[in-house]
Amino acid sequence: MNKQQWITCALEQGFESFEIYQEETRERTVTWLNGKTNTFVTSNVTGTSLRGVINGKMTTFATENPDDQMMGSVINSMKNQAAVTGDEEPGIIRRPQESNVTAEPGTWVRPSVAEITELLSNTEKKILAYDPRIIMASWIGWSEETSVRTIVNSYGMQAEDRNTVQILMASAAAKEGNEVKNTYESQPVREIGSFDLDQFIAKVCDTALNKLNASSLPSNTYPVIFERGAMTSLFSAFSGMFSGEMISKGISPLNDKLGTKIFSEKITVIDDPGSQETVSMYRYDDEGCPTFRKTVVDQGVFRTILHNSASAAKMNAESTGNGFKASYASTVGVHPMNCCIQNGDQTLDELCSEMKNGFVITDLAGLHAGIDFVTTNFSLQCSGYWVKDGVRDHSVSLVTTAGNFLEMMKDVTAVGNDLDWGYRSTACPSIAFGGCAIAGE
Repeated sequence: MNKQQWITCALEQGFESFEIYQEETRERTVTWLNGKTNTFVTSNVTGTSLRGVINGKMTTFATENPDDQMMGSVINSMKNQAAVTGDEEPGIIRRPQESNVTAEPGTWVRPSVAEITELLSNTEKKILAYDPRIIMASWIGWSEETSVRTIVNSYGMQAEDRNTVQILMASAAAKEGNEVKNTYESQPVREIGSFDLDQFIAKVCDTALNKLNASSLPSNTYPVIFERGAMTSLFSAFSGMFSGEMISKGISPLNDKLGTKIFSEKITVIDDPGSQETVSMYRYDDEGCPTFRKTVVDQGVFRTILHNSASAAKMNAESTGNGFKASYASTVGVHPMNCCIQNGDQTLDELCSEMKNGFVITDLAGLHAGIDFVTTNFSLQCSGYWVKDGVRDHSVSLVTTAGNFLEMMKDVTAVGNDLDWGYRSTACPSIAFGGCAIAGE
């Protein structure tokens, strides 16, 4: 694709500004079952998204592997589209700015096929040998992706980011009596040679085994710890509240809350797309705006609204570099990126010891239907374990937790130090709360 030729053609057709966004993705996925390779899939796809502003309206077009012979017809189609259905909001294509993120992404060592199959084979063997109650390694897989994202436009922008991720995935089934429990775990692997497989196996198998012989709880309000995985799921479900897009539309629970206390003073939220601590880092967002580290919530006080170019323009502000797409073909929204609640200073065991008696929630279900984003009320199925006299006592399932997220986040008693990004772009440590309503028996 001759990008400059496309831009020139668009300007000649009357476009005021024009942008070409491309994401080239190379993927390799291997799955393993019953001692042999089950599937082996490779792909190399270049997704292209075109955006242009004509007569003040934004129009878009997305395709895979574009050909220069399509240029005239595509640009003409975009022009006609703008005349009929173009976005009524002012179109914004950014002028180039330099990124201040100088760090490079961490190193990933791409393994050979033989190294991958040996890892998957060993994973299956170790899972099956871990405990007699582990009856099946029901799914084992390896996935790797390398992406190159480029943005060029008629203002001379030349932005580029490269990211790689490699992930080992495994699912195991545990059985005792007539009860069978399953679990799924995944973990980034920067280099197979230095990867602690035994630690990963223990996590997979112990999670499945700990689900056995679970019981419910009497309905009551209990001291609760949301373990880091469950806390991350809940926080992610409500993280859109920081979006300038949602605030400008009046549907965020944080309308008119900037500068006020919204969480406990124990809570600080950082958004840092350029962080090296995460799997993927971004020097630019999907509009080509430079990213930077920002404190969204500082000791409980809401300090920063996240913006893309459009939401910033609506609120007379500047973009915070949070204009990201769900995929190359999607529109640009406002999204947190490498956003976390900062660590406290206590381990999960110390949180349990301090709680003495209470419920640790490890898993949440129903997040797609069990939350009200505007009010932050939630009612979710959950499971985990009961803590008695400061130590784990027995597994718990078949219960529901309900409450109001904003109110709950003001009732924090302690924050753990076990933040783990995994391959997520949002993460939290374990957090202890004074009380949560639990519905069970």
